[in-house]
Amino acid sequence: MNHLARIPAALCVAALTPAWMAAPAQAGDEGTATLRVEVASFRNAKGTLNCRLFNDAASFPDGEGVRTRIDGTQAAGVFEGLAPGAYAVAVVHDENGNGRLDRNVVGIPSEGYGVSNNRTYAMASPKWDESRFTLAAREALVLRISQRF
Repeated sequence: MNHLARIPAALCVAALTPAWMAAPAQAGDEGTATLRVEVASFRNAKGTLNCRLFNDAASFPDGEGVRTRIDGTQAAGVFEGLAPGAYAVAVVHDENGNGRLDRNVVGIPSEGYGVSNNRTYAMASPKWDESRFTLAAREALVLRISQRF
């Protein structure tokens, strides 16, 4: 099973700018797709944005991802060299930098979070079937994710 929760650094590189910049596609990548994930409406500029790309339901929406600094109230990530297929994205505004989505005593997230297709729930984890999308060969897709606080 191929989990993209641990994406190789060559595919997505964090930069100290408002957007992530990825390395150019290598020769022979003509059929690969590109995904740009745009996240706005941060509660504040503390911490980092953790952006996670998944290609199966088993690890979604938890798992590790690529982190980037937040510039003001927005951040973006670019994933290049992706094979065509079904994917889902989960983002977390890790305000305190502890590497995870913090929750209050009753289990409700206390930090901003979101998923592709913007289907989030206060009392339940996002669902793969509602969050997945399909990338076609050579497609350049832009996803805009709204955070739930």
